[in-house]
Amino acid sequence: MPRTKIIATLGPSSDTETVLRKMFNSGLDEVRLNFSHGSHAEHLRRIRLVRALNKKMRRAIKIMQDLEGNRIRVGRLKVPLALRKGAQLYLTQKDIQGSAKEVPFDYHASLKKIKAGMLVYIDDGKIVLEVKGKAAGRLKVKVITGGQLKEQKGINIPEADLDFPRMTEKDTRDVKVAISQKLDYIAQSFVRDASDVHTL
Repeated sequence: MPRTKIIATLGPSSDTETVLRKMFNSGLDEVRLNFSHGSHAEHLRRIRLVRALNKKMRRAIKIMQDLEGNRIRVGRLKVPLALRKGAQLYLTQKDIQGSAKEVPFDYHASLKKIKAGMLVYIDDGKIVLEVKGKAAGRLKVKVITGGQLKEQKGINIPEADLDFPRMTEKDTRDVKVAISQKLDYIAQSFVRDASDVHTL
């Protein structure tokens, strides 16, 4: 029995009946609904479509909800920034329009747990920064791995025990959709320890 499963994220380019039929026929086992994006109405439409195709094609494709979780994102930028290796800049908690010298991010709790030497990963690790120091409301960072920085890209600081709730209000609302629709799986983002899973 195969232990590897093919999971595909449904989105604007893959949630039509024509495309989904091709995916079903190509060996799809499970669809992922990314609740970081889209409205409940959009996800409900996708759920109905998958279930209708399951009936028509006599399949049993599973449906997984992927929760947004606690996220930190890059704030507003005047233009996308080309970050070069070795450059130094600040990540700031101020609500400003960012520039090459100062980039806003939306983590508003204390920065005390973020220490010099820790790495900051942006855009799924495409860009890597090293924390060199901090002042009131901002981190001084050095670019280790450069790249083009855009607005709203995710930020992760895995070595820091950041102050986040176990479950966000949005995740709680989203989970109620999964329960009401009897989805097969729920995926939790940014799990820190067992308590995060127990809370869910």
